[in-house]
Amino acid sequence: MQTNIAHFLRRIPQSNQAFQSIETLSQDIDPAILLGFVLMLKTIGAVQIDDAHNIRAASQTAKYMLHSIASYIETDKQWIDEWHMRGVNRKSDDNPFQNAATLLHAMEKRRLQVIDNPKPSRSEEVAQVLIKRSNPHTQKPELLFQFDANANQFQLIGGRRSDNDDSLLATIIREIEEEVANTIHYEKDYHLNCVIDELVPSATLSPTFGALTEYHFSIFHMVNLNADVEMQPEDEWVPIDDMLAGYVVNSNDIRIPFNAGEIYHLINDHILGGLVSLPNSFRTPDQ
Repeated sequence: MQTNIAHFLRRIPQSNQAFQSIETLSQDIDPAILLGFVLMLKTIGAVQIDDAHNIRAASQTAKYMLHSIASYIETDKQWIDEWHMRGVNRKSDDNPFQNAATLLHAMEKRRLQVIDNPKPSRSEEVAQVLIKRSNPHTQKPELLFQFDANANQFQLIGGRRSDNDDSLLATIIREIEEEVANTIHYEKDYHLNCVIDELVPSATLSPTFGALTEYHFSIFHMVNLNADVEMQPEDEWVPIDDMLAGYVVNSNDIRIPFNAGEIYHLINDHILGGLVSLPNSFRTPDQ
């Protein structure tokens, strides 16, 4: 089968030659099966196909690409070996085939350009928590952020709802347990107020998976915190002004931009008085 498909690809006419029927070019392969394969080639723009299922290469370069694909098929090789690594452009060599997320990101970016209001490939419920303090030196209001290596950006503590979470409250409690370095207990060491039930920004390209994603955010505010919060190595207290300006300055004084900062402006706009109006999370001595 693989040899026959490779042979079929090599026989597809050049763009300056006449169309030929799929049936004529097939070799011991069901033409209906080949038609499905050809439609995939049409999706990437490599071939032209008419209503009678006649086919030819879309250009001279496309013809060479068909030969290249045939070689992959003949040698049983694949374009991408790394399908499990998360994160777009994890390597700095700009190789679009370095992992599946990078290739998918490029495909989804193109889809946004050529299709009006494309349907998201992915939908996720996400819970995040606002842990707020006043900087002990500057008194500026700050929020706790954590660096996500997969997304290559700082994010609020939180994450996606899992199948085992019976509510988004359960999600954020679990995420706090996983992402805060020390153990703090819900309703003993802190409480949570849901300040935004559901916030749905425009669908965006996930920096982790590359997919066009529709996020449904629930935002919680940690209050009455009566314990210290131990920091992970790449945690940062980020001034709200810096967050709204679209960047984080880490402990090495390196400015790191957000890949998608729209959500933080939306959170700020949805809270009466903005994020600066929220009380500090830490309990004061007289409380």
